[in-house]
Amino acid sequence: METARSERTRQWLAAHDLTTEGDPDDAARAIMPEIRNDAELDPADRLELGLGLLELLDTYWVTVELRWFVNAANDDVLRATHWQAIRDHLEQPMPSEAVLYSLWVDWFEDIATVEHAFAEVLANDVPRLPEAGDGLLRRAAAVLKVSGPVPWKLKHAVYTAAVEVPKLRPAVFNGLLYSYHDVYGSLEITPALELLDRLDLPEDTAHLAELRAELREGHANRHHRDAAPPQ
Repeated sequence: METARSERTRQWLAAHDLTTEGDPDDAARAIMPEIRNDAELDPADRLELGLGLLELLDTYWVTVELRWFVNAANDDVLRATHWQAIRDHLEQPMPSEAVLYSLWVDWFEDIATVEHAFAEVLANDVPRLPEAGDGLLRRAAAVLKVSGPVPWKLKHAVYTAAVEVPKLRPAVFNGLLYSYHDVYGSLEITPALELLDRLDLPEDTAHLAELRAELREGHANRHHRDAAPPQ
C-alpha cells in the first residue's frame, strides 16, 4: 500500500542520504530515530513520515516506533491520524501483516492500550457492520483473527454483532479459536459455546469439533489446561 505519504517519505530520505535498501527491519531501526530526532519537523510531520515509511517497508519495527511516538506524544490529533492510517492498512485486499502483528502482540496484549486500540480498529464500527462494505469487512475479519488477547468483556459484544453478518462468521470462529490457543487469550466458556452454536459453520470445519469439545470440558485456554497443577 502506497499513498502520498510514501512519496513524501522518499523525498525526505533522499534529502538526508538515507535508503530503505537491505533488510527492512534494519532499515527501520536506522531511519525511524532519524525521523524522530529531526528538529526541523513538527510532531505531525514526524508521524506522517513514519507512516510513509510503514507504507514503504511494511515491517514490524516501524509499528513499534510509531507506537512509542504516538503514546509519548499524548496528542489526540496525532492519535486520530495514526489510527486512521492503521484502519486503512487493515482494509486493503491483503492487510499488512506487520500491522496485524503489532495489534496482536503490542496493543492488544497491553492492558493499558487494549481498550482504546480495539475500539479504534473495530469496536467503534460495530453499528456499521450490518451494512459494511468490503473494506470494513476485511478490516473486521483481520482484527477478529488477532483479537485473542482482548479481554472478553471488551470483545464479547463485538463477536455477538459480527455473528449476525454471515461473511464474518468464519472470522468470529477464528477469534474464538485463537482466544483459546493464545497464551494471553481471553475467553468465557458459556458465551463462547453459545456463539459457536450460532455460527452455523459446516461440522467438518477444521478445529470446530475440537474447540467445542474443549469448551464443554471446561477448558477456556489451552495453556491453562496444559499447565501443571501447583505443588
